[in-house]
Amino acid sequence: MNKSVAYQLGVFVVLLIALNFFFHLHISIIGSLLLTLGLSFVMNMIQSRS
Repeated sequence: MNKSVAYQLGVFVVLLIALNFFFHLHISIIGSLLLTLGLSFVMNMIQSRS
């Protein structure tokens, strides 16, 4: 597995756990999909700058 993909997956999992722990949000399938797309967009913007 690519190191970048593993890093992005780790950030995504930590973000889901943090949202569930701090805000007691139970992320639905659609919410998870939107969060995945948003996080992917942000990660691509960060990687394109460096």
